Formats: sequence, structure tokens, C-alpha cells
Amino acid sequence: MNAMSERMEQSVQILISDWLFIDGTMDNHVQSAIDGAVFDEEGDTDDEDGDGPDDEDDWDEGPAADTDAEPDSIALPRVAQLGLSVRQAGWDQIPGWPRDAAGFETWPAPGQMATMTLTDAQWSLVVFALRHWAEVDERLSDAEGAARSRAIAADIEHRLAEQGWAGASGPRQSRESVRLGVFEVETPLLGAARRA
Repeated sequence: MNAMSERMEQSVQILISDWLFIDGTMDNHVQSAIDGAVFDEEGDTDDEDGDGPDDEDDWDEGPAADTDAEPDSIALPRVAQLGLSVRQAGWDQIPGWPRDAAGFETWPAPGQMATMTLTDAQWSLVVFALRHWAEVDERLSDAEGAARSRAIAADIEHRLAEQGWAGASGPRQSRESVRLGVFEVETPLLGAARRA
């Protein structure tokens, strides 16, 4: 993926209820990236020393293990930074986010849509994460969750393909770039935590 495609933006009309599902998926993906537990298509983690997920030092190396560190001083994995930027984009672009849990009882309205504009790199991560967590759901016997993840990913890819996006099915940038976190993130990330 070149720097130009990382900055190109694409807009997709999406059900807000689907975006909430994406937001939750990105939350899981970001936390797993921070914890060093996001697996790639070969079943390896993005470990520092390349010796696989069974090495205890890899599980303890992530910034989440340093409980004394100040949040602003933690260097998040790039894939986590990108995931946080996706979540922030949703909070910024979708109006009416409830301020408390009770607000989600009536929001969003059934069928309510929003237009989401993300960079190609962000959309690639969204599609990758939806597919990754669909596989996790399948292993956990959550067929409904897996089907929903796959359906949302397919819908996004279809809508983006209509705009000429090669994305996750394009050249080898797909899984490899997303897995390694080879992205430029232009949004401030820390301090952007979702407030319920």
C-alpha cells in the first residue's frame, strides 16, 4: 500500500446499527492488538521477536502490561492506532451518539443511515477485522455473530468496489499490511476514548 492510497478517502452509506457493530469489533481488535493477541491468517501474533504466540515474553511485552505507564506515554501498535482512528471517525461523523447506556435503548432508529468517510487504510482494517472476528465467532460457535460480521464486510466491500476501491481483495496489501500495521495515522488517538 503506498502513501497515496493510505490518504485516499472513500464514503459509504451504512446503517448506524451496523456501524455500532463495527465500533464494537474495532474495540475488540484494538484491545487485542495492544495485548499482543491479534492473530494473522497464519495463526501468528504480531510478536516482537518472531517466535510465535507461545512465547510468554511476547504476551507481556505490550504496553497494556505496563500498568504504571502514563496513557500519553504508551506507544500503541500502529494497528491499534489505526483502529482507534476508525472508532473516532465514527464518533465524529455520526450525529446523536447517546451520552449514557439508556440512550442506546432508542438510538439508532431502525433503518437509520449515516455516511462514513474513511481512508483506504481504515476501510481495509475494518474489513479485515470483521473477517477476523467472524472466524473467532465461528470457533466460539456464534454463527449469528460470524454471519453478521461477514455480511457487513461484504456490504462494505461491495459499496467500495462500486467506487473503484481494490481494498482487501486488491494486491497483497490486504492482510499483510493490516496485520503489520503499515499505515499512516493522521488523527490524534490518545485521549479519544469513548465516553459512555
